Amino acid sequence: MTNAKTPTASQAASPLAALSASESEEFAATHHRTNIHDYLPRTFHDGTGEHGKCEWSSHDGASLTPEEAGALAWVLIDTIVQVRFGPATSLYDTWREHTLAGTKIPSPDRETVASFIEPVFGLPDEPKSEDHLHGHVGEWLWHLLTKDNAAVRVQPDPKGDVTDAGADGFSIYENPEGALRFRLWESKKNTGSGSLSTSLNQAYTQIAISGQRYVAKIVGTFTAGSQDAATLAFMADVPAAWTQGDEPVGAGVTLATHQPLPGKPFKKMSRKLPLLNKPGQLRGLATSISCYDELAKTVRRYAWTAL
Repeated sequence: MTNAKTPTASQAASPLAALSASESEEFAATHHRTNIHDYLPRTFHDGTGEHGKCEWSSHDGASLTPEEAGALAWVLIDTIVQVRFGPATSLYDTWREHTLAGTKIPSPDRETVASFIEPVFGLPDEPKSEDHLHGHVGEWLWHLLTKDNAAVRVQPDPKGDVTDAGADGFSIYENPEGALRFRLWESKKNTGSGSLSTSLNQAYTQIAISGQRYVAKIVGTFTAGSQDAATLAFMADVPAAWTQGDEPVGAGVTLATHQPLPGKPFKKMSRKLPLLNKPGQLRGLATSISCYDELAKTVRRYAWTAL
């Protein structure tokens, strides 16, 4: 097995693999492209609200240059790590300083910082699986592409442990009339040669089979004082609404892949989730990045630079 610290010959030959974290950070800062939307613009939106129809959007990163992909990787890892450290801002500052300088954090701080990196990425000598890596990057792509929507009221950051069971994400948002709505999200990535429809069908099936359990776990995290009274009252009604497919609840599926997207990637969603057939209940988000595998590995490489 190739040592995680040593790039293979094909990786070493790649312009993206040759970029350091500091070079990618400098590109993002110099070109004033520090937001994920600067690299993955929305290229299509089918927003027609109809009975039994999925509203969906696509984001395209098929033409990213190595410099742009490196900068996107930096934007992703800098955001992910900052969230991971939470209030321990001095540790984040230490990680960032050494990562951009290309130096190793001295002990014992290195071990402390590593404890925040390991649950998501593993460590250089014991990495998490690439399957988990691809999936975690996909969850963050969805989160960063959607969380700043003006309608979103609550959307937690992706889980801090890639093996943690439960829903991949959820949103509480306001519909155009100002009423609260809940959406359960399932995230899938397709980084192989399999069909995109297979990945999407797996997501629909997972929501159909496990959605009620996911909703129950989510509702249990809302405690007195964690949100305003209106949000807590709304969430109290979500489990029963999910059981019946009532209008206040809905489902979303996000797909991240290196493959070109089909013309209608979510056309089977309404058939797989027949209770969620009211306008606005189904949502899809598809992101195509031709260098997805290398992008994810660059995110991880930047996470490990200072360790």
